[in-house]
Amino acid sequence: MKRLLYRLSLRQKIILSFISIAMIAVLCMNYISHFYYSRTTQQDFYNIAETTTESLNHQLEIYFQQIAKSTYAMNAGVLSYSSVLMQQGDSSLIQDWLRDGLSIGPEKQAMIREILNKYIAFNYPEIDNMYLMSKDHRVLQSSGTTTDTELARQPWYQLPLSTSLEIMPTMYREGSSMPLISASIPIFDVNDTKISGRLVLQMRLTEIKNMIGNMRIGKTGYIFMVSSDGEIVYHPNSSLLSSPIDDTELSWLKLGESNSLQEWEGEKYLVSYSISNLTGWKTIALVPLEEMATGLEIAQISAVVVMALLIMLIMIAVPFAANRITHPMMQLKKAMEKLQTGDLSVRAPITPGRDEIQLLSVSFNRMAERLSELVNTVYNMELKEVQMQLLQKEATIQALQNQINPHLLYNTLDIIKSIAFLEGVPKIEKMAENLAYLYRFTSKLDQKEISLKEELEQLKKYLEIIHIRFTKHFESKVYVDEKYLDARIIKLSLQPIVENAVKYAVEPRNGKAAVLVSAYPDGNDLMIEIADNGLGMDVAILRNLQERLASITNQAEQRMKSYDSLGLTNVHHRLVLFYGKGYGVDIHSFPKQGTVVSVRIPFIKSYNIS
Repeated sequence: MKRLLYRLSLRQKIILSFISIAMIAVLCMNYISHFYYSRTTQQDFYNIAETTTESLNHQLEIYFQQIAKSTYAMNAGVLSYSSVLMQQGDSSLIQDWLRDGLSIGPEKQAMIREILNKYIAFNYPEIDNMYLMSKDHRVLQSSGTTTDTELARQPWYQLPLSTSLEIMPTMYREGSSMPLISASIPIFDVNDTKISGRLVLQMRLTEIKNMIGNMRIGKTGYIFMVSSDGEIVYHPNSSLLSSPIDDTELSWLKLGESNSLQEWEGEKYLVSYSISNLTGWKTIALVPLEEMATGLEIAQISAVVVMALLIMLIMIAVPFAANRITHPMMQLKKAMEKLQTGDLSVRAPITPGRDEIQLLSVSFNRMAERLSELVNTVYNMELKEVQMQLLQKEATIQALQNQINPHLLYNTLDIIKSIAFLEGVPKIEKMAENLAYLYRFTSKLDQKEISLKEELEQLKKYLEIIHIRFTKHFESKVYVDEKYLDARIIKLSLQPIVENAVKYAVEPRNGKAAVLVSAYPDGNDLMIEIADNGLGMDVAILRNLQERLASITNQAEQRMKSYDSLGLTNVHHRLVLFYGKGYGVDIHSFPKQGTVVSVRIPFIKSYNIS
């Protein structure tokens, strides 16, 4: 794609850009309108569905509560001051049967059934049957007979007596395909107001069907009910009644949220439900999203038409405008191509105007004039400057190494002289051998960077000389893992620091001191630490030395001044010149405890750090 864009001319890019921007704008507008239209449609559906389902729940609650209230007088018996009914002897038959069924003979039980059947006939014809149940699980039904096995299958039979109205979900009567709902109404003893039994009404779904009727949302949307345990209480498709919703074609529904947009078989559905406080049932409204957003397709078609018209307009207008814009730029391009070939006399044509292209042409002409004056001198000056800087670095490094060599030689000769005076000849041979090795090592000025292994070998030779001088108490140790030995370091970077440690930490304590050398990685760098347990440095001296090191870091190209602490500043100066400002020497000292000097050098991970 990038290669194709590179091949296009500016005019083609302008046309392509305008068309792309227009298409993106229209597509964004289409997407935004679709998004907000869909969201508004969903919210409208949720509002309507919530109102509808809550209203249905409220009507059902009122319906069941009215049924329960209408049975209270029948369950309690006729009041004592109703003398006419008292003479008939059936004023409290239900209460008596619930207290002691053995005292109620078949004749009075028939009267109780007659009372129940009259209640059904005069009040609620949708009631299919009624059951009286006592605390001791005796059952008397209004019509027909039911075996103990059949009673045990009833959803209310095994439940403990409750003081509140309970509604059982859809069930089927034995030998019938007609769905029923059971309403369990508590009965209280009129003497002590304690619960004495329940009245169970088995009702057909007639009233629920009348309430919901053929209510639909859209063409195929509908309302149905599910119990708290997941069974379908009511559905327009009667074959789904009393079935667990997970075992039906509605198993894909997720009823975790009261309002949600769900997808099934590639089609999106709006789902909303409310829960009845009395029954715990969910009244669910379900409708395809497409049916609630009939205007969305028209909006999309309109957007496509607008986009097509806009593209046609751009295809006509943009090429003309592009020519007007790009013509001066094409002239400037030709002038630049000539300048690229080395023709410094070329100039871009200037036309009246103050737009960016004309200003660019003026700037190009000025640049060509300046370029013709400077092109022959700038390159030579920069080349000479680079060469001078390189020579300066080489000379500085060379001079620094030459400064170190006499210093090392003089200190070593002084040590040899002292030992020769105190102990005689036996140790001169070893010291002379190590001194010769060190001198030969430092005299090779052509080799500036060596391996850490080579640097440590010459350092150990130096430490052997110090051990000969301070035989009894001086200790030294080099803790450097073999995996760091291939690192590259400027020659004579560690020995001057160790020599300083001997001078300022070991000698003042007459050799009763230790010098430790260790190394560890720090990111892509290697840190080498030289630590001693001498008397440390005064705070003012330490601060002064740290300021000198910082000054060298910031002005490494300047000639180094002569300092008393030649070793540290010398090593730091060479490391900064060779590796850059991020590298060099850092020093920390602790009064009465010792001094730690850290040397940071680059370390490439190809050296196989594990």
